[in-house]
Amino acid sequence: MEQYFKIIREALQEGREKGQGTYYEAHHIIPKSFNKESTTVLLTPEEHYTVHKILAEYWKGHSIYSRKMLWAFHRISFDGKRNITKEEYGEARRILQELWQSDKSISHKEKIAIALKGNTNNSTRVFKGMKSDMTDEGRASLSKSISNRNKGLKLAAKGPYTVVFEDGRTYTEKSYQDISNQIGIAYATLQHRHRNNPGVFKKGWKIE
Repeated sequence: MEQYFKIIREALQEGREKGQGTYYEAHHIIPKSFNKESTTVLLTPEEHYTVHKILAEYWKGHSIYSRKMLWAFHRISFDGKRNITKEEYGEARRILQELWQSDKSISHKEKIAIALKGNTNNSTRVFKGMKSDMTDEGRASLSKSISNRNKGLKLAAKGPYTVVFEDGRTYTEKSYQDISNQIGIAYATLQHRHRNNPGVFKKGWKIE
């Protein structure tokens, strides 16, 4: 950052003003994205490009300010108003690769999320444009297993089930979920206990 402050100091010492025959651009000494009060300094387009390049390189990798500084440098480099050399152009492109690659990654994830939206059957998930290589026999087997699973869920919902506590409290409901809502014991715990230890007191309660 030594070069950054050197450019700023020299510009301030010159007492620059707009409209005196030299084109200047206002630059916030403390970047606006830092949300701190800051005065501005008038810089030439070349100086403005350089100080933003310094900021982008200095804050590279920071969890908060990295992207902010890269976007600021992006605007400076490719706003269409300044003339930069081919060397500066190449320099800017290389520095900004991290930003562009990150954006592509985020965009790719968003597209995947959109493609998956509304598809609740994880076992048969197929992306749009992709052809499933599942055979007819495999589809039939999968369909049967899903059907059996659904029947099992329906049977599990049929009670009634009764939970008895050692202190005498008794609760009876028609399904695991209903009784879970009533007494606060997890659905999976009720189901496991009923399948493996029905009618046996453990940890102060039993299920029948």
